Amino acid sequence: MSVEMLGQVGMQSGLTGKAVPSMSPYGSLHTKDEFAAAVEAGRCFAVCNQVGVASQAGLSLTTPVLTLANPAGSGVTGRLWYAGYVNEVVNGAAATAWLAVGTNTIAAAVTGTLTTTHRNLKLGSAGIVAGAQGNRIVPFLAATLPGVPVGLFILGVGLTGAITTVPNLDPSGRLFNGSVLIQPGDNISIQFSTATGALSTSCEYIWEECNLVV
Repeated sequence: MSVEMLGQVGMQSGLTGKAVPSMSPYGSLHTKDEFAAAVEAGRCFAVCNQVGVASQAGLSLTTPVLTLANPAGSGVTGRLWYAGYVNEVVNGAAATAWLAVGTNTIAAAVTGTLTTTHRNLKLGSAGIVAGAQGNRIVPFLAATLPGVPVGLFILGVGLTGAITTVPNLDPSGRLFNGSVLIQPGDNISIQFSTATGALSTSCEYIWEECNLVV
C-alpha cells in the first residue's frame, strides 16, 4: 500500500507562527524546529541589560530591572521563549527571583526608559536603533508599571555567600519554549523579594511576536 502526499517547497507557516511540514527541494517531507523557523521569519527578539542595576525590594511597580510590555492595540501576541538573570554582587539577604506579570489589559500604559540594544534575532535585518527592529512589544530599562505585578514563576534565588569562591556563575533562568503568551496590555518583569546589590543585576528576555491569539 502506498500513500501519496502533496507538499509545497519551502518553509510554511501556520496562522499562529508555528512551523508546519514542508517539502525540501529534494522531495523529502520535513519540519523545522519551531524556534529556528520563527527566527528565520524575523519574529524573534532578544534584550538584556548592558549595565547591572540594583533591584527593588519585593514586587514593585517602580523601576524593575528589565520589563517587556505589550502595548494595547499592538495587534500581536508575544510568546516568551526565555527569561533569566545574573547577579554580580553578593546579596545583602537571600532573594527569591520571580518572573512577575501584570495582566490588567485595561490599565494605564507602561512608561519608562526604552532600550536601544534589543535586536531582531535575524541579525542585520533591520536598523540599529530602538523602533527600527520591527518589534511591537516594548522593552524598558526603567519602567513604571500601572500596578504591582504578581510573581508567577520562580527563576532562582540569590544567596549571601561570596561569589568570588567559584570561577563561574551560570545565569538563573527558565526556558519557556513559547508557553507564556503576552497579550496586548500585559507586561512581564523579573523581580526580587529583597533588593540586589548596587550595579549587580542584569536580566535577559527572548521573545517572539506572532499573530494575535484570541
